Amino acid sequence: MEVSAVAARSEKTRELARQAFGTATKTFATYDELLGAASIDAVLIALPNDLHSDAIQAAIASGKHVFFEPPVSLDEPAAKRALDAMAASNATIQADLELRYLPVLDRVCELIDSGSIGSPRLAKIRLWCNWGHGGGEWMNEVQNQSFFLWLGTWYLDVLDTVFATAPTSAHVVGGHAMNGRLLDHGWALLTYPDERCGQFEFNLITTANTDIRVHVAGTAGEISADLVTGDYRWRTASDSWKEGRTPASQPPLGVEGMRESLHGVFESIRSGNPVRANAEVCRRVHAAAFACVRSEPLFEEK
Repeated sequence: MEVSAVAARSEKTRELARQAFGTATKTFATYDELLGAASIDAVLIALPNDLHSDAIQAAIASGKHVFFEPPVSLDEPAAKRALDAMAASNATIQADLELRYLPVLDRVCELIDSGSIGSPRLAKIRLWCNWGHGGGEWMNEVQNQSFFLWLGTWYLDVLDTVFATAPTSAHVVGGHAMNGRLLDHGWALLTYPDERCGQFEFNLITTANTDIRVHVAGTAGEISADLVTGDYRWRTASDSWKEGRTPASQPPLGVEGMRESLHGVFESIRSGNPVRANAEVCRRVHAAAFACVRSEPLFEEK
């Protein structure tokens, strides 16, 4: 593939695009102008979150293949409109839920599907990072956004890879330490059908490096995996721990799993095969995110 066009509101960003991709790359001031170009086959949408829903629907209406950064919207009715448009489209439409594409998470799912740990009953995704320690450069942009829409969809999606269904309820506890109105540490406790449970533990204010882990407990054993390094281990009631390692493609493009996610969308466009992070997955993940939003503790001025 090649980058043949970029749309951006400011001339400064358009000039940056020409420097990055070459003077042959066309630039547009609006995404509607870009979507009208017949030479464009597919678009990547990485706009501010409050613009996602309209841009996704416009891109689908233009007949382009679509790769977009979650969330589909910060507003639940607008999210539903975008998700309905995604479901009705015949084009390739993929959310960049890159953790779903990690080889180590594939291995976790293989172990679950093989029955190695029995029926999964508990799943926990853990994110510890220093992205918000002392307040991030992005803090002003996200003050009116829920943590679970701004950042949570990627990690709630890991729970979805285990249970493949939307939660029936969510309860959130957490606090505001260094990032204004943005919830920057806490837990989301989710219940799933058949009395299964999920947990999302997040801490944006640690001083340590990024740590992303998943743990799944089943009726016959358990699995633990480090999503950054690709290390994993599992055991049953009758066996000791067994270990393995399946790292992501290196070097990562910002975040582990991004290379695999990009490969997934381009392979789908070329082959016509379905994507993993499709409309139904997005619908379930956003149902989880909005359930957490409704339970998120309010910010109190100190």
